[in-house]
Amino acid sequence: MFHLQCKRMVSNAARILVCLLMLAEVTQANAAALTRAVHIETSSLEDSSSGQAFVGDDPLAIRDRVLNLHLSEGSPSLGDRVLSLIRIPTGRQRHNTDLTPAHLDGDLTFVVPVPYGMRYQAEKHLLKINVDLSDDDNHARILLKKTTSGPSGRRLVVAPEAMSKGFIQHIDMIELESGESKKTTVRGRVTLSRAAYAEANGKYAIVLMGRLVPPYLNDRIDHSDPTDDDPTDITTRTSTLYVDIRAIWLVSQQRGIVLSRALHLSK
Repeated sequence: MFHLQCKRMVSNAARILVCLLMLAEVTQANAAALTRAVHIETSSLEDSSSGQAFVGDDPLAIRDRVLNLHLSEGSPSLGDRVLSLIRIPTGRQRHNTDLTPAHLDGDLTFVVPVPYGMRYQAEKHLLKINVDLSDDDNHARILLKKTTSGPSGRRLVVAPEAMSKGFIQHIDMIELESGESKKTTVRGRVTLSRAAYAEANGKYAIVLMGRLVPPYLNDRIDHSDPTDDDPTDITTRTSTLYVDIRAIWLVSQQRGIVLSRALHLSK
């Protein structure tokens, strides 16, 4: 009898031991699964928040490549060579230029920051885009880049003394001509959660994608003498790139993601 009870006790102990081992394995497996889940969630969060800022083509570099391509065609005259050395454009346009040697025959991407023109309706989770990309003085073209060097003499000097006192400015503008429509305003709507809107932190950019089309580039220099209203000697270089725009995106510079690929141009 005693021997039978011992067998039962050993059997029960063995069962308990087996159950404990199984429970330990299950607990370990659950812990491992939980660890993997946490790792996956953390990785996805890192991936979604580690987007890098969108970097497009430099309009200045594109202009110089087109100019160099034009100057290298045929046998330039002595005048063209002198103008190229002092970097003053000839103002000529060519319609049959081969863009392949300058690697300009593919798609170009220009990123334009958006300082205003965005309106968010929190109750509808709707972001409305109404952004005018034109320059204040020219509403027929999209302004890609504008650089002003030199001081302004406004309210500091009278017109006859502007140049002698060094109030001389050079303005370099690069614009984009998108066709005969003269459309420069980007419009569209994006469904955006409040959290995504807050993450963007108001830092948006418009991405313009397209290809150069004839006449590719127009370059001119204008000069204005000092006046009573603006006592500054101003030389303005305006370069116009002719681009067939094929896509317009809205991107979040803060998050580095595309918010919309369905924007369009209008007047």
